[in-house]
Amino acid sequence: MKSKTICYPSKKSFPSISITGENCFFSCSHCNRKYLKSMMSINQEELFQKAVELKNRGAIGLLISGGYNQNGKVPIDYSILKKIKDNTDLIINLHPGFVNKEDAKQIKESGIDAVSVDFVGSNDTINNILKIPFTVNDYEMSLKYLIEEGVNTIPHICIGLDQGNIVGEYKAIEIIKKYNIKSLTLLVLIKNEMQKIKPIQYDIDSIKDFIRYARDTLPSLKLSLGCMRPRIKELEDIALIFDNIVNPNSNMIKLIRNEYEIIVKEICCSLC
Repeated sequence: MKSKTICYPSKKSFPSISITGENCFFSCSHCNRKYLKSMMSINQEELFQKAVELKNRGAIGLLISGGYNQNGKVPIDYSILKKIKDNTDLIINLHPGFVNKEDAKQIKESGIDAVSVDFVGSNDTINNILKIPFTVNDYEMSLKYLIEEGVNTIPHICIGLDQGNIVGEYKAIEIIKKYNIKSLTLLVLIKNEMQKIKPIQYDIDSIKDFIRYARDTLPSLKLSLGCMRPRIKELEDIALIFDNIVNPNSNMIKLIRNEYEIIVKEICCSLC
Protein backbone atom coordinates (compact mmCIF):
# COMPACT_ATOMS: atom_id res chain seq x y z
CA MET A 1 0.00 0.00 0.00
CA LYS A 2 1.25 3.49 -0.83
CA SER A 3 1.80 5.88 2.05
CA LYS A 4 1.24 9.49 3.03
CA THR A 5 3.08 11.28 5.81
CA ILE A 6 1.31 13.28 8.49
CA CYS A 7 3.50 15.75 10.35
CA TYR A 8 2.89 16.99 13.88
CA PRO A 9 5.84 19.28 14.73
CA SER A 10 5.40 20.47 18.31
CA LYS A 11 7.19 23.06 20.42
CA LYS A 12 8.92 20.16 22.14
CA SER A 13 9.82 17.97 19.16
CA PHE A 14 10.67 20.68 16.63
CA PRO A 15 10.72 24.17 18.15
CA SER A 16 10.83 27.28 15.97
CA ILE A 17 13.55 29.74 16.93
CA SER A 18 13.97 33.39 16.00
CA ILE A 19 17.55 34.59 16.35
CA THR A 20 16.35 38.21 16.06
CA GLY A 21 13.51 38.01 18.56
CA GLU A 22 10.61 40.10 17.26
CA ASN A 23 12.91 42.38 15.27
CA CYS A 24 12.69 42.69 11.48
CA PHE A 25 14.02 45.57 9.41
CA PHE A 26 11.06 45.50 7.00
CA SER A 27 8.18 44.35 9.21
CA CYS A 28 6.12 43.76 6.05
CA SER A 29 2.36 44.06 6.18
CA HIS A 30 1.95 40.35 5.38
CA CYS A 31 3.65 39.20 8.59
CA ASN A 32 4.11 42.39 10.66
CA ARG A 33 6.33 40.35 13.03
CA LYS A 34 3.36 38.17 14.03
CA TYR A 35 5.12 34.93 13.16
CA LEU A 36 8.34 36.02 14.88
CA LYS A 37 6.38 36.62 18.07
CA SER A 38 5.20 33.01 18.05
CA MET A 39 8.78 31.68 17.93
CA MET A 40 11.21 31.00 20.74
CA SER A 41 13.58 33.99 20.97
CA ILE A 42 17.23 32.91 21.31
CA ASN A 43 20.16 35.17 20.45
CA GLN A 44 23.09 33.75 18.54
CA GLU A 45 25.48 33.85 21.49
CA GLU A 46 23.20 31.40 23.31
CA LEU A 47 22.04 29.36 20.32
CA PHE A 48 24.45 26.44 20.60
CA GLN A 49 23.91 25.92 24.33
CA LYS A 50 20.15 26.29 23.98
CA ALA A 51 20.16 23.78 21.12
CA VAL A 52 21.90 21.25 23.37
CA GLU A 53 19.38 21.93 26.14
CA LEU A 54 16.45 21.49 23.75
CA LYS A 55 17.96 18.23 22.52
CA ASN A 56 18.26 17.00 26.09
CA ARG A 57 14.59 17.88 26.65
CA GLY A 58 13.48 15.74 23.71
CA ALA A 59 13.81 17.91 20.61
CA ILE A 60 14.29 16.07 17.32
CA GLY A 61 15.23 19.17 15.40
CA LEU A 62 15.02 22.94 15.12
CA LEU A 63 13.54 25.44 12.71
CA ILE A 64 15.90 28.41 12.83
CA SER A 65 14.54 31.67 11.49
CA GLY A 66 14.35 35.36 12.28
CA GLY A 67 13.56 38.77 10.86
CA TYR A 68 15.29 40.28 7.85
CA ASN A 69 18.10 42.80 8.04
CA GLN A 70 18.28 45.64 5.50
CA ASN A 71 19.71 43.22 2.93
CA GLY A 72 16.80 40.81 3.21
CA LYS A 73 18.85 38.23 5.11
CA VAL A 74 18.29 36.52 8.42
CA PRO A 75 21.65 37.47 9.99
CA ILE A 76 22.74 34.01 11.11
CA ASP A 77 26.31 33.00 11.87
CA TYR A 78 26.53 29.79 9.85
CA SER A 79 29.45 28.54 11.95
CA ILE A 80 27.05 28.17 14.89
CA LEU A 81 24.85 25.91 12.79
CA LYS A 82 27.90 23.81 11.92
CA LYS A 83 28.78 23.55 15.60
CA ILE A 84 25.27 22.31 16.39
CA LYS A 85 25.45 19.72 13.59
CA ASP A 86 28.95 18.60 14.60
CA ASN A 87 27.98 18.08 18.24
CA THR A 88 24.37 16.88 18.16
CA ASP A 89 22.09 14.80 15.94
CA LEU A 90 19.48 17.56 15.75
CA ILE A 91 17.81 18.04 12.38
CA ILE A 92 18.16 21.67 11.28
CA ASN A 93 15.81 23.51 8.94
CA LEU A 94 16.88 27.09 8.18
CA HIS A 95 14.97 30.12 6.93
CA PRO A 96 17.87 32.26 5.64
CA GLY A 97 16.04 34.94 3.68
CA PHE A 98 17.70 36.05 0.44
CA VAL A 99 21.13 34.51 -0.12
CA ASN A 100 24.12 35.15 -2.37
CA LYS A 101 26.75 32.70 -3.61
CA GLU A 102 28.89 33.00 -0.49
CA ASP A 103 25.90 32.49 1.80
CA ALA A 104 24.93 29.36 -0.13
CA LYS A 105 28.47 28.01 0.14
CA GLN A 106 28.57 28.56 3.90
CA ILE A 107 25.14 27.01 4.34
CA LYS A 108 26.32 23.90 2.50
CA GLU A 109 29.48 23.75 4.63
CA SER A 110 27.43 24.01 7.83
CA GLY A 111 25.95 20.57 7.14
CA ILE A 112 22.38 21.52 8.00
CA ASP A 113 19.60 19.30 6.71
CA ALA A 114 17.35 21.68 4.80
CA VAL A 115 16.71 25.26 3.81
CA SER A 116 13.17 26.59 3.44
CA VAL A 117 12.83 29.59 1.14
CA ASP A 118 9.80 31.66 0.29
CA PHE A 119 9.11 32.03 -3.41
CA VAL A 120 6.93 34.82 -4.80
CA GLY A 121 6.26 34.97 -8.53
CA SER A 122 4.86 38.50 -8.88
CA ASN A 123 6.75 41.78 -8.60
CA ASP A 124 3.45 43.55 -7.95
CA THR A 125 2.81 41.31 -4.93
CA ILE A 126 6.34 41.87 -3.65
CA ASN A 127 6.00 45.65 -4.02
CA ASN A 128 2.38 46.16 -2.98
CA ILE A 129 1.78 43.43 -0.40
CA LEU A 130 5.16 42.59 1.09
CA LYS A 131 6.48 46.09 0.37
CA ILE A 132 10.10 44.98 0.34
CA PRO A 133 12.75 46.20 -2.16
CA PHE A 134 13.28 42.90 -3.96
CA THR A 135 12.11 41.23 -7.17
CA VAL A 136 11.11 37.83 -8.49
CA ASN A 137 14.64 37.57 -9.85
CA ASP A 138 16.04 37.94 -6.32
CA TYR A 139 13.95 34.98 -5.19
CA GLU A 140 15.11 32.97 -8.18
CA MET A 141 18.78 33.80 -7.68
CA SER A 142 18.62 32.68 -4.04
CA LEU A 143 17.13 29.37 -5.16
CA LYS A 144 19.72 29.05 -7.93
CA TYR A 145 22.70 29.64 -5.62
CA LEU A 146 21.45 27.13 -3.06
CA ILE A 147 20.73 24.44 -5.65
CA GLU A 148 24.11 24.96 -7.31
CA GLU A 149 25.80 24.34 -3.95
CA GLY A 150 23.82 21.14 -3.46
CA VAL A 151 21.79 22.43 -0.52
CA ASN A 152 18.54 20.56 0.17
CA THR A 153 16.25 23.48 -0.65
CA ILE A 154 12.47 23.49 -0.23
CA PRO A 155 10.66 26.42 -1.86
CA HIS A 156 7.47 27.57 -0.15
CA ILE A 157 4.68 29.18 -2.19
CA CYS A 158 1.92 31.01 -0.32
CA ILE A 159 -1.22 30.65 -2.42
CA GLY A 160 -3.33 33.81 -2.47
CA LEU A 161 -0.61 35.99 -0.94
CA ASP A 162 -2.05 38.98 -2.82
CA GLN A 163 -5.20 39.41 -0.69
CA GLY A 164 -6.40 35.92 -1.57
CA ASN A 165 -5.93 36.39 -5.31
CA ILE A 166 -3.91 34.06 -7.53
CA VAL A 167 -1.35 36.41 -9.09
CA GLY A 168 2.20 35.10 -9.41
CA GLU A 169 1.76 31.53 -8.24
CA TYR A 170 1.78 29.96 -11.70
CA LYS A 171 4.89 31.92 -12.65
CA ALA A 172 6.55 30.68 -9.45
CA ILE A 173 5.96 27.08 -10.55
CA GLU A 174 7.35 27.81 -14.01
CA ILE A 175 10.55 29.17 -12.45
CA ILE A 176 10.91 26.47 -9.81
CA LYS A 177 10.57 23.63 -12.30
CA LYS A 178 13.83 24.75 -13.95
CA TYR A 179 15.78 23.66 -10.89
CA ASN A 180 16.63 20.30 -9.39
CA ILE A 181 14.50 20.41 -6.29
CA LYS A 182 13.02 17.40 -4.54
CA SER A 183 10.31 18.98 -2.40
CA LEU A 184 7.84 21.85 -2.59
CA THR A 185 5.64 23.19 0.20
CA LEU A 186 2.36 24.95 -0.50
CA LEU A 187 0.76 27.31 1.99
CA VAL A 188 -2.50 29.26 1.80
CA LEU A 189 -2.80 32.84 3.03
CA ILE A 190 -4.41 33.10 6.44
CA LYS A 191 -6.12 36.14 7.86
CA ASN A 192 -4.07 38.48 10.04
CA GLU A 193 -4.49 41.94 11.52
CA MET A 194 -4.04 43.58 8.10
CA GLN A 195 -6.94 41.67 6.59
CA LYS A 196 -9.38 42.81 9.28
CA ILE A 197 -9.42 46.12 7.44
CA LYS A 198 -9.55 44.61 3.96
CA PRO A 199 -11.01 41.08 4.27
CA ILE A 200 -9.58 38.47 1.95
CA GLN A 201 -11.90 36.53 -0.32
CA TYR A 202 -10.96 32.91 -0.92
CA ASP A 203 -11.68 31.55 -4.38
CA ILE A 204 -11.59 27.89 -3.41
CA ASP A 205 -11.83 26.64 -6.99
CA SER A 206 -8.84 28.77 -8.03
CA ILE A 207 -6.83 27.51 -5.07
CA LYS A 208 -7.65 23.90 -5.94
CA ASP A 209 -6.86 24.48 -9.60
CA PHE A 210 -3.43 25.81 -8.70
CA ILE A 211 -2.70 22.91 -6.35
CA ARG A 212 -3.62 20.44 -9.09
CA TYR A 213 -1.44 22.36 -11.55
CA ALA A 214 1.52 22.22 -9.18
CA ARG A 215 1.04 18.46 -8.76
CA ASP A 216 0.65 17.83 -12.50
CA THR A 217 3.57 20.07 -13.47
CA LEU A 218 5.93 18.62 -10.86
CA PRO A 219 4.77 14.99 -10.57
CA SER A 220 8.01 13.59 -9.15
CA LEU A 221 8.36 16.17 -6.37
CA LYS A 222 7.38 15.54 -2.79
CA LEU A 223 4.48 17.96 -2.33
CA SER A 224 3.62 19.17 1.17
CA LEU A 225 0.68 21.10 2.59
CA GLY A 226 2.26 23.33 5.21
CA CYS A 227 1.03 24.54 8.56
CA MET A 228 0.23 28.11 7.45
CA ARG A 229 -3.22 27.70 5.93
CA PRO A 230 -6.83 28.42 6.85
CA ARG A 231 -8.78 25.46 8.13
CA ILE A 232 -11.39 25.59 5.36
CA LYS A 233 -13.67 22.58 4.94
CA GLU A 234 -13.70 23.03 1.15
CA LEU A 235 -9.98 22.29 1.01
CA GLU A 236 -10.22 18.95 2.80
CA ASP A 237 -10.97 16.87 -0.29
CA ILE A 238 -7.72 17.97 -1.94
CA ALA A 239 -5.67 16.26 0.78
CA LEU A 240 -4.90 13.19 -1.32
CA ILE A 241 -2.88 15.29 -3.78
CA PHE A 242 -0.20 15.91 -1.16
CA ASP A 243 2.54 13.56 -0.02
CA ASN A 244 2.87 15.26 3.37
CA ILE A 245 0.33 17.21 5.41
CA VAL A 246 0.97 19.19 8.59
CA ASN A 247 -1.67 18.94 11.32
CA PRO A 248 -4.51 17.46 9.24
CA ASN A 249 -8.00 17.44 10.70
CA SER A 250 -9.97 14.26 11.29
CA ASN A 251 -11.75 14.42 7.93
CA MET A 252 -8.44 14.65 6.08
CA ILE A 253 -7.13 11.68 8.03
CA LYS A 254 -10.21 9.61 7.12
CA LEU A 255 -9.76 10.42 3.43
CA ILE A 256 -6.11 9.42 3.52
CA ARG A 257 -6.65 6.26 5.56
CA ASN A 258 -9.17 4.94 3.04
CA GLU A 259 -6.47 4.67 0.36
CA TYR A 260 -3.05 4.99 1.98
CA GLU A 261 -0.92 3.82 4.84
CA ILE A 262 -0.31 6.72 7.22
CA ILE A 263 3.17 7.49 8.51
CA VAL A 264 3.33 9.91 11.45
CA LYS A 265 6.36 12.13 12.11
CA GLU A 266 7.01 14.93 14.60
CA ILE A 267 9.06 17.14 12.30
CA CYS A 268 8.59 19.94 9.76
CA CYS A 269 6.86 18.83 6.57
CA SER A 270 9.90 20.11 4.65
CA LEU A 271 11.89 17.26 6.19
CA CYS A 272 9.36 14.42 5.96
